[in-house]
Amino acid sequence: MPRRVQMIATVLASLVLGACQSLPEGVTPQEATWLYGKHTLPASATLSGGIETYTPLLNKELEREHAKRIIKPGIEIPAAIYMHGCAGISAEAYSYRKLMLSQGYAFFMPDSFARPGREKLCGKGGMSERVAMRQQEVDVALKALRELPWIDQDRLVLMGFSEGGNTTDSWYSADFTGLIVLGSACTNSGGSPSAPERVPVLAIVGEVDEYRPGMSCTIERTVGGSRSIVINGANHWISHYDETQNAIKEFLVSCCM
Repeated sequence: MPRRVQMIATVLASLVLGACQSLPEGVTPQEATWLYGKHTLPASATLSGGIETYTPLLNKELEREHAKRIIKPGIEIPAAIYMHGCAGISAEAYSYRKLMLSQGYAFFMPDSFARPGREKLCGKGGMSERVAMRQQEVDVALKALRELPWIDQDRLVLMGFSEGGNTTDSWYSADFTGLIVLGSACTNSGGSPSAPERVPVLAIVGEVDEYRPGMSCTIERTVGGSRSIVINGANHWISHYDETQNAIKEFLVSCCM
């Protein structure tokens, strides 16, 4: 095995070991969610012409070298940060990943359960505290993307489902080109998204959502294809509906081209 490849393998092994036991020295719980997340590059951006996994490394020099081996030179890739729901990275997350990759977006999924001792708290209240915690994870992911020269900084999307949707609709600044809120109703932000009015927002929820039946964020802004959608007959899990898929595709054109 070449020495450089062996070094990368060693670093990756240490990360996996750290995830199972304790975090590597100097890594915060928030940073762990990025390091141990599921990150994927679209086929349109890779040298192989296929979908590639992107793995952050503690050694940034090695990470940059790894990126050069898999990403087309001189390219800028639009990117989405996806915040999963209260139960973690699920089939719903992978459905959105498939969609966003097909639209040419790099898809970054921080894993909140990489935090040591993190528990599943679905339906147990404390949403405001959890949203604050998840927004720390967004901060870390956004900082990481800002440092990647091959990311298109003018086409960054924050999207989230359920608890991750609450995290997204509560996002307070204009760091992102657009926000996609899924299975949430802006219940922690007064019924409307917290982001400045100039930020486009798409909100989608099911009519018979078990947690937010028939409720969606109130979207009064008109920028970038902003709108709120309630899908007839749909429950909490809405990724497979054509209406959801088409709405996201249309929004990406309106908000982020």
